[in-house]
Amino acid sequence: MTTPQRIAVIGCSGSGKSTFAPRLAERMGLPYVPTDQVFWTDDWRPTPSDEVHRWLAEAVAAEAWVTDGNFDNQRGVLWASADLIVWLDLPLATTIWRVGRRNYGWWLGRQKVWGGQAMTLAKAWSGLRHAANSHGLKRRTYPGYLAEIPSVAVVRLTSPDEVERWLVEPGVPGGR
Repeated sequence: MTTPQRIAVIGCSGSGKSTFAPRLAERMGLPYVPTDQVFWTDDWRPTPSDEVHRWLAEAVAAEAWVTDGNFDNQRGVLWASADLIVWLDLPLATTIWRVGRRNYGWWLGRQKVWGGQAMTLAKAWSGLRHAANSHGLKRRTYPGYLAEIPSVAVVRLTSPDEVERWLVEPGVPGGR
């Protein structure tokens, strides 16, 4: 396999996509395209899907990138445009702990997040519920979704240690 130039990092909330992707981009010498800010307006309303789709199509038209978002509803755009998909499929307990620590830390620190809005207690709790609900769903659906695009290499990393080891020595061990 040639060196991938278009890498989609996917996984449920708390899997480490937004931490891992910029590190991978730097390691590979590729542009990092953050995606968290795409999903929410400045008053915590979801961005309309046609705007998300337009933004995503423009982002993946570039020759090289590393993204950090799933875009499940637009996977035909993102996933099919990738040379490599890195699926951070960490244990539920790990992802729940990370989302809780992150969201409640943002709330307690009155930190501004995506789009400049402040994390609220309700949004922190909502994010925790979303992570818990989406973890199993992604584990059930992603294998089938990924099988629909056999031309794209997939690496599935299932522990924080495996993520760190792979970052040091990126490769495509065993594929899917």
